[in-house]
Order: sequence, then C-alpha cells, then structure tokens
Amino acid sequence: MPLRYGGDEAFAPYESMAAPGRPQGFQIDLLAALAQRLGWALDVQLRPWPATEAAFRAGEVDLVAMVPTAARRGWARFARGHASPVLGVYRRADLPEPQGPQSLQGLRLAVLEGEAMRDTLATQLGALPAPAVLADTPQDALQAVADGQADAAVLLQAYGDALLASGQMPRLRASRLPLAAQTYAFAVLPGREALLAQVQATLDLLEADGSLEALRLRWLPSHRSLAQAHQLQARLVQGERWTWAAAGTAALAVAGLAWALQRRARAARAADAERALRLQTEAALQRAADLLERSFTQNPEAMLLVERGSAVVRDANPAAHRLLGVPAGALIDQPLARLQQHLPPDLLQTLAGVLDTAGEITAAPLQLRSADGSLRDCLLSADEISVGDGVQVFCLLHDITDRLHRDAELRAGYDSLLAELRRTEGALDDARGARARAEQRLEDFTQAVSHDLKAPLRALQGLTGLLRARVQAGHTREALAYTHHIERAGERMSAMVSALGRLAQVTRQPLQRLPVEMTALARSSWALLVMANPGWTLRCEVADLPVAQGDASLLGIVWQNLLDNAGKFSQGVVHDDGRQLRLRVDSHRDERGTWYRITDNGRGFDMSRAAGLFQPFVRLHPDPRFPGTGIGLALVRRIVELHGGDVRVRSAPGVGTVIEFTLDAAAAGPAAA
Repeated sequence: MPLRYGGDEAFAPYESMAAPGRPQGFQIDLLAALAQRLGWALDVQLRPWPATEAAFRAGEVDLVAMVPTAARRGWARFARGHASPVLGVYRRADLPEPQGPQSLQGLRLAVLEGEAMRDTLATQLGALPAPAVLADTPQDALQAVADGQADAAVLLQAYGDALLASGQMPRLRASRLPLAAQTYAFAVLPGREALLAQVQATLDLLEADGSLEALRLRWLPSHRSLAQAHQLQARLVQGERWTWAAAGTAALAVAGLAWALQRRARAARAADAERALRLQTEAALQRAADLLERSFTQNPEAMLLVERGSAVVRDANPAAHRLLGVPAGALIDQPLARLQQHLPPDLLQTLAGVLDTAGEITAAPLQLRSADGSLRDCLLSADEISVGDGVQVFCLLHDITDRLHRDAELRAGYDSLLAELRRTEGALDDARGARARAEQRLEDFTQAVSHDLKAPLRALQGLTGLLRARVQAGHTREALAYTHHIERAGERMSAMVSALGRLAQVTRQPLQRLPVEMTALARSSWALLVMANPGWTLRCEVADLPVAQGDASLLGIVWQNLLDNAGKFSQGVVHDDGRQLRLRVDSHRDERGTWYRITDNGRGFDMSRAAGLFQPFVRLHPDPRFPGTGIGLALVRRIVELHGGDVRVRSAPGVGTVIEFTLDAAAAGPAAA
C-alpha cells in the first residue's frame, strides 16, 4: 500500500499544483527522495489546506507537513523541522517601508486567523497586535490593506508574493522586511511513531549527504544562503541608487548653471542677484561633483558604463581597474571584445540576451579573470539609462570571492546559479546552430527554385523572339505553332508557382497532433486516385497499419503524393518475365521507430540520380506521359520533417521502388540507417 501524503494545493514553492494531477515544489521533490531511499510507493494528494487537515485527522492520509504549534502537538506527532517558511509584510505603495519588527507595533495588522499565525507573531512581536484584522484567506488580508481597514498584512510569502505577482493587488507592495516563521516539519497521527522514526532517519541521511540542502537551495528563495546573496544584492542596488542620485543631481546643477548664465546676459541690471544665484548654482554643482566622486570614483564596488550596441566602455571607476588588475584608464573607450582575457565572450552574449528580455540584470553570477590569472567570483547587476540620443548600460560588479571562501553554503548557492547560467549558454548555442542550419537550407531551396523557374522563363523569352520573327516574315502557320509552345511553357511556370505556394503553406499552418488511423487514410487516398485516373487497372493492397500521432490533413497529402507516384510509374509496365504488377502498403519497426512503407514493382530508377529526389521541381522521369511539377516529394519530406520524422527510398530500374517514412523523432546518438 503506498504512503499517502496530504498537502496544500496552493503553497508554492513548498507544494502546489502545476497542472491538473501534477504536483510540484520543495515538499514533492523531498517526498520523492524519501520514497526512493525507503523503497515506498507514493500517493500525493494536494487539496485546500483545511480539507487536507481534516483528512489527516480522520486518518485518510498518513503524512502531512505543517508548523508544530502547541495545540497541534496535542493531536499529532512531529519530526524535527526541515524547513523555515518566511513571513512577508505587505503594505500600500504610499505608506513608509517598515524598518524592523518593532516598527509593526501599534499598526493595524491583517493576519490569517489560526493558531499557527498567533504562535508565530507571538515569537516575532511578543503577542498578536491589539488592533488586528483577522482574515479567512490571504486575499482577504491583502484586500483589507488595499481598502484601508489595515495598515499592513503579515502573510507567508508563499501566499502573499503569489497574489502580488498575479496583478490582483496593484496598489500593494512587498516590504523588504522578512520575518522568520516557525519551523516546518512532517507529522503523523499518534500511534504512527514507527513511520515517523523511519521518515526522521531518512531525513537525517539526506541532510548528511547534502541532498536536503540541495533541494532547499533549488526551491526556497528564503533559505539562508540565498538570503545572504540577496543582502549582497541589496548592497549593489543601494550603490546603484547612490550613483543615479549623484548623476541626477549633477545634471540638474549643470542645467541650473546654464540657465543662470543665459539670464545674466539678458538682465544686466540684476547683476548682484545673478551673482548670488551663480554662486549658489556653482556650489550645488560642486556638491554634486563631490557626491559623484564619493559614489562612483571612490566607491569600493567596481562600476562600468558601457554603450549599448557598440559595447564600448565609456567610463570605469578605479575599483573596476583594480578588480581586473589593469592600469588606471585602460578600460575606457575600449570595446568589451578586447577584454576576452578577463570576461568570457559567450557569457556576455547570454547576459546581453537577458538584458534585451528583462531590461535589467540583478545579481547574476559572473567569473572574471584578473591580469595575474586568478579567477574572481562576482555578482553582476546592470540597468539601462538614456544619455542624450543613446543608451548606456550601468554595470556594478561586486567581488564576493573572499566571502565564498569563508561561507560554504553561499559558495554552493553561487555555484548553482553559475551552472544554471552555463546551461542557458548551451541552449543559446543550440539555438544559433539550428538557425544556421535553417538559413543554409533556405539558401539551398532558394537556389533550386531560382534555377528551375528560369527554365520556363528562358523558354518563354526564346519562343517569343521566334514568334515575332515569324510574324514579321509573314509565316503565320509557323507562328501559330510557336503560340502552342508558349502556352505550354506558361502553364508549366504557373503550375510551378502554385506548387511553391503549397510547399510554403505547409510550415505556416499549425501542427495538430492527434491519433490518425493510417490504414483508413491510405485506403481512402488510393480510392481518390483511382477515381481521378479511370484508366488505372493497378490494384493496391493495404495491410493493417499502426495508428500514428500527427496532423491528419497533412498526412493525407503524404499518402496522396506517395501513392500517386507509385501508381503513375507502375501503370502500364509489362515485365519480360511475366511478373504481375504489384503495389503494397505495409509497415515495420526498427530501432528508429515505426516505418510506413509503399512497395511497387514498376519502372524504378537509378539510385545514382536520386541526389535531388526531394528537391522542388526535380523529376527523374521527364517523359510527358507522366505529368507533374516535381513538387510532390518535396512536400512529403517537409511534412514528415515537420512531424520530427524522416523519409528514405530504395529503387532499381525495372525492379521497382520502396519508399517509407516514419513520424517518430530520432533518439539521441547516430541516426538509424
């Protein structure tokens, strides 16, 4: 019998429903690790928390995770705490930022009604504040703040941050004042202590080998190592604000000085007053320059100002030169590409992509190489600012190398972020490779189309010249014969252009993957061809075929073209040895997947001429008895590849042709032969 776990369906990132029937979160991954170590089957049931608590107390689930309050200890047995959910403080945007737990005293706080919240606030504040608004749901608590019934709401960040991110409370802000909640622990009913002992022993093993810590780092942004990283980030953000304030003050001071000088020229009679104003403006400019000197030039954090687009460094403070170990001024007016010995170029491209998407970078891990060859671990923050007609990127680099050496937990969190960034780089390289292959294929296709469309165009031009000459010479009968050839060339060109439209349309329409009865589709396609060609006497045998996953309308085009080719080039063939014409449709499987196969013993062709078989307008049988544009097999390949599959063909003159296709994607490694 599986272990039945009950949880909260809306308590991200600890546990929540990502989609119907698919739970996710820290608790879910932890349970999977526990079940694997213990050899248990697992049944996870996520519902609204009141329903889960009721099911647990009724014995319908074996295990839950919750805060071990004094009241709950009366009817449940708890393991040691394995996580610490964090409370957030939520306020209106027009109210001041709380500076500490003591600043919440005397405020009207909206909180969830329940013993867990009462115990937590008693730990943090000494007691539940007297003028408190008790709410049934997190949304009710935030709404009380938005309506002015409360000054702030205190909620688990798992609830409050999710509601703010949904856009339901646009006037509210999350304060930068986290409050630690009580520990979060597994619980069983009395009498199930043996189960609890097994869970605790396995938790201890996961803690000892680092597995539990890795799950915390992955899922819980409130975990201590990441909280320390956020403190570093806050310092970087504060540095940015100081710099922006200095730059803004300097700009205002310069504008004031220019205005004062212009006024002096227009109003000579107010010389004394203007002199005083000029002195005041110059003093303001000096104060701004001093502030800029302290916040940028003398700032211990490395700072760069990089021009967007050209990636040229327009300014760098001494701390940046010290960090990279280069002489003062060596970075200014240099493109970032010249700094490859210090900055990985692929990483810079990745960060540029993030900047294009999000508009800013906050505390991204970045490894620099100093001039002496040593690696420095940094956190990068970057933001765009408009300067004149251009855009500059202001970058702050915070060197945390020494901090990481002293703090193993912070080191683990940093390495995790760096690995994630490198995975992003790999995905970007794969995307670039796919784009290059697509561009090369488009170029090959364009060249083939250009070459083949020129043939009927040249014929039209030549025939028109001959027609003109015959008309001028009075040879009317010969001129009429040329008009027939011109009409045929025009019809050929029109058919080719229409075929091109069909080929291009295939990849523009959305792919609808549904179960497709391939047996019925092949038989109906053959029946349509027989009705369109009443002179055909060839019979087609269709075996039972496996059901495919694909777009039925597009797969109908595949069957129509392949069966049309097989019938067209088999009909009327007479073998010297008396063999009867045979056309068969069946399937087989190999390591690649399921292949659908059409076999005929018709004319066949020399495989040495098959290089352009799937190119548009390439025809291996130019005989006018076999009409067509040469676009059919190009359509087939494009549709099959759109499904992730492949097409292959074998043929011999006088023996026949076997053509087969699969809709299954190739597995990793060498493609199947």
